Amino acid sequence: MQAIPILLLVGLTYVSPVFGKREISANGTFSNRKYYSSINVSNGGPWGTWTWIDLCPEHFYAMGYSVKMEEYGGASDDTALNGIRLFCIKINNTSSAVYTVESDSGKFGQWSGITWCPTGFLTAFQLKVEVPQGILDDTAANSIKFRCSSGAIIEGTGGSFGDYGGWSNACTRGGICGIETKQDPYHNAFIDDTALNDVRFFCCD
Repeated sequence: MQAIPILLLVGLTYVSPVFGKREISANGTFSNRKYYSSINVSNGGPWGTWTWIDLCPEHFYAMGYSVKMEEYGGASDDTALNGIRLFCIKINNTSSAVYTVESDSGKFGQWSGITWCPTGFLTAFQLKVEVPQGILDDTAANSIKFRCSSGAIIEGTGGSFGDYGGWSNACTRGGICGIETKQDPYHNAFIDDTALNDVRFFCCD
């Protein structure tokens, strides 16, 4: 049996200090926030277009995330990962409201529970992607994992297809404060859909 890193277990079992706090959707309200860099990976899927950037408010950083996943349907057209939602907490103030940011999400699946950093904020990520399958069903992005500023690696719900690529660069100051997704829009019942293909995140001081 393959050993599971202890830091990953810590991330998955951590109880959020903001449980029960009011969640507010940023929905583009803070698009004028300044970020100093974007981070990405090299193994994203080939389909779709980059959508729009959603950012946390000033002095807020992403401490947790959830994913919108379509469960495996067997012979049907599967899309796996459809969306990623970040949960932004004000630095040194976990009693504040929680802001959510998510960019564009696909139409299939359900949102998972939240996976939180035990301490600190999200700073880097890996993306699990299925390579093009030719005449077979494509799913593109299947799962994501993050590294926190504390060093913990956290991974929530995900699909079973594909492989993880390398880690993105890390935010060197502050943490992840925004997201932009690359989405393959819904076509119709006779064209293979893949939904979320790639994602990039933004780093703020």
